[in-house]
Amino acid sequence: MLNFKSAPEPAFDYSNLEATELANLLPMIDDVNFANLKADIEKNGILEPILLFEGKILDGRNRYRAAKEVGRLTPTKFKMFEGSYAEAEAYVFSTNFLRRQMTPAQKQEVILKMLAKYPTESIRQIAKRCGTSHSYVQKVKEKRDEPTPEQKEFNEFCKTWDALPDARREEFVKSFAPDIRDLLASGF
Repeated sequence: MLNFKSAPEPAFDYSNLEATELANLLPMIDDVNFANLKADIEKNGILEPILLFEGKILDGRNRYRAAKEVGRLTPTKFKMFEGSYAEAEAYVFSTNFLRRQMTPAQKQEVILKMLAKYPTESIRQIAKRCGTSHSYVQKVKEKRDEPTPEQKEFNEFCKTWDALPDARREEFVKSFAPDIRDLLASGF
């Protein structure tokens, strides 16, 4: 069970908070939705408290930014998350990844970040962290690992290179010598 407690004492500086790296795994809302949120907070204030973890924003980056811009940021609208790092991560995904309107591209970007963050974990473990299916994570991973069309073309060229007669290879090198020099100079 997750525990929350009141925010820190008023001496705590609420005006310059940063987001946790967990919150930053997810994208901010788009401009239109942010404008709507800002207008709502200007009219009604912050209805859902901003959640802090280890002195940083765990949940509520968009509310924080909007409230700050319209002058409705008050210490009473903060709560502290009481839990472990793993519980904080699970909370972020439960409240944002699963419930927020994110495009498929945004969801894929979050999964890619999680794959990079936890390179030794299985597809199923990443899927569990993100609250999605392992088949979806597998598709995202395969797409990430798929060679680009240029890489595919180069790989095919490499396969045929060894089969070319020496004269044809020399002719190729002479024809493309400036390009080859540029590639080598660029660290390719």
